Amino acid sequence: MLTLFFISLFLILVLSALLFKFAISDGDFTLLSRRHVKREEIEDKVVWITGASRGIGEILAKQLASLGAKLILSARNETELERVRKQLTGKYAPEQVKILPLDLTSGEVTLKEAVEKAESFFPGVGVDYMIHNAAYERPKITALDVTEESLKATFNVNVFGTICLTRLLTPFMLRRGRGHFVVMSSAAGKTPAPGQAVYSASKYALNGYFHSLRSEEWKEWEGGNLKEIAIESLVMHRSPTSQRVQL
Repeated sequence: MLTLFFISLFLILVLSALLFKFAISDGDFTLLSRRHVKREEIEDKVVWITGASRGIGEILAKQLASLGAKLILSARNETELERVRKQLTGKYAPEQVKILPLDLTSGEVTLKEAVEKAESFFPGVGVDYMIHNAAYERPKITALDVTEESLKATFNVNVFGTICLTRLLTPFMLRRGRGHFVVMSSAAGKTPAPGQAVYSASKYALNGYFHSLRSEEWKEWEGGNLKEIAIESLVMHRSPTSQRVQL
């Protein structure tokens, strides 16, 4: 009986610790279960980040630079990208960090040019990690009050631009036999909330597209030199919700 009491007490303490950690974290249990990224997985890798001028993108740039990544930073505001670049420290930062101004709504021709530039910045290696972080989010508004303008603006950035960029970059990765897409999703892409109908819909669209892409390219590379296909988290300290589709 005494043994059972101590086992129960131990389980309660463990559960309490997990709940406390979850309550103060920025991620869900899936993210918390992942190990921290190892330096050897990132060092010398070419990482392209969209939406890198502020917020999560800026934080990722700083952490990845400190791990020795070769960075390509994209956003619409070139001045802000330069500000971020100057703050970076690491093996290649800030001198060798590349700035690539980019508007995801600019159309396929412009996005194709951006992909070709990104692939040429570091000769002989190309983009190893594409981090889709750029997003458009308007103030909360009910589903029936959403305007056509707001609907198009959200989907042009969060869905159409992101998908187009992926479609243009993927062939380069397939030819090399390696590459990763890191997709910044959201809780809104799993559990919709009032006032987030359009934003939530855009995140659901991203989740569906990248899950499908993963399944298609698994068939394409089955039996090839690819080690694995998996959706997992690129975990940094207090990481945001993200999904990595490894191609």
